[in-house]
Amino acid sequence: MPKARPASKDGLRPSKANIFAILRGHLGQRTVLGVAIPVLSAHIDAARGGRRFAGLTEKQIELAFCELNSKFVKSEYHSTYLHRGLARFLETLENRYKIREQLLDGASVDDLDQLRSDLLESLRTAYEKRQAVIKKLVAACSLPAERIRERHSLVDSYLSQLTGNHGEMFEVVSFAVLREYFRTFGFSLQRFSTTHANDGGMDFVGGEAIYQVTTDESIQKLRRDLAKAPGTKRVLVRPTVTPAVSELCEGDVLETIELKDLLNHFISWLLARDTRSNQARHLQRVLEIALAEFRRENRAETAVGPSSEVV
Repeated sequence: MPKARPASKDGLRPSKANIFAILRGHLGQRTVLGVAIPVLSAHIDAARGGRRFAGLTEKQIELAFCELNSKFVKSEYHSTYLHRGLARFLETLENRYKIREQLLDGASVDDLDQLRSDLLESLRTAYEKRQAVIKKLVAACSLPAERIRERHSLVDSYLSQLTGNHGEMFEVVSFAVLREYFRTFGFSLQRFSTTHANDGGMDFVGGEAIYQVTTDESIQKLRRDLAKAPGTKRVLVRPTVTPAVSELCEGDVLETIELKDLLNHFISWLLARDTRSNQARHLQRVLEIALAEFRRENRAETAVGPSSEVV
């Protein structure tokens, strides 16, 4: 008889989908957790009060979402977030939403309470990390104009950070680099979103093409990206390009930009121009664009620094 797999630290077998595994896969993501935490909290309160949890209405979730996020960042609620929850961990009955029963199988109230604490801590940590990034960018932007190498080192290090908050750093800084590079040739890239993305996830548009940027290198994510806006020309911005990716990148895909392209071509060109003039004009603008984007994602940040909007 085969041996049973050991239970996870949450008391549920790791081979079985459960609310612990699902929500811990979204640590730090305020758009997901802003919906999940209110529903989870209401479930815990009902269980501790010996009541059957009937679920929350969308209005109740919206109010709780706004209250929760006001502690970390001033995000606005959008129904898209609830729809994503339905696809991942929520179910609905008579216009009320609750966690799917099968995902809670075997979960104790104490375990759920610990999960809630972990999720809240992840939001707090993500907020503090973004605050630290903003502070560092403000300091770098305030350096004397001839301090080119320090600016380049910061851009290089930030662009190479592919982990954490689903690649927010890569997405923001790659946009900043490409926007400044193309600006020097008279072209414009603008941040653009047709859906409400998670925590800095962003696409941008230039000329006739959409630039789709992600650190998720799975073929499934690529297929989802290619399914967006069919018939639209696009440029893919990714850490690497594998043969499997190349096979799918035909037709509407004009080009793919890798991390090594950003480092060795786009940033190198901007650095060379700054070095020639001994003035960090281009790299300064890259930092200012990144700063504006992080402040956009962190609107509770109120420190006054270099220009918050670059045109």
